Amino acid sequence: MRSMTQLYLIRHGDACIIKDGIVNDYGLTEIGVAQARKLRDRLVRSGEIQADVWIASSFLRAKQTAEIIADGLKVSVVLDDDFQEMRPGQALGMNKVSLDELLALHNPKQNPFSLIAPGAENWPQFVLRIGSSLNRIFHQYEGKTIAIVCHGGVIDCSFQFFFGLNAFEMPKVGFQTDHTSITHWLKQEDNTWSLIKYNDARHLEGY
Repeated sequence: MRSMTQLYLIRHGDACIIKDGIVNDYGLTEIGVAQARKLRDRLVRSGEIQADVWIASSFLRAKQTAEIIADGLKVSVVLDDDFQEMRPGQALGMNKVSLDELLALHNPKQNPFSLIAPGAENWPQFVLRIGSSLNRIFHQYEGKTIAIVCHGGVIDCSFQFFFGLNAFEMPKVGFQTDHTSITHWLKQEDNTWSLIKYNDARHLEGY
């Protein structure tokens, strides 16, 4: 019997994205570091993720989360730009008030093709990037167990990908994915995918 491909998606820890009114990728907060350490300790203790490859988004908050996990598991991590969160382009580095005005003007939920700033992605572009990236790693690591430390939006897009949802519309239903939670997908022998678990953050219980 051939090995089945498994995918674990882990959201990064709590992160700072606004400092002195400016929106940017400032990395994990103290809470986020503690969350990542709790997940690390859980994975070391349980051995539940025996990944053949660990991948992380190159955004700082995901990279830092992956480094904390990797230090405990004694594994190496491959950084992959294609698993970044939806790219804000020149909106990164703006003050929050101006960004909120842009979001209100463009209203991506009503107009998913709208671009909020030069160099930014719209929703269909984001879904296409994540779907293409998932397809790429499934071919590259067929029959392997893959763990990706990424973002809430990437996990949202995984549902678009596996359920074959319309990439040209914003989802009618949203997800509230907890920081450092685990989402697990499994490829069955008939080549269909099953969702084994979503938003498993039991290591944070009582936090």
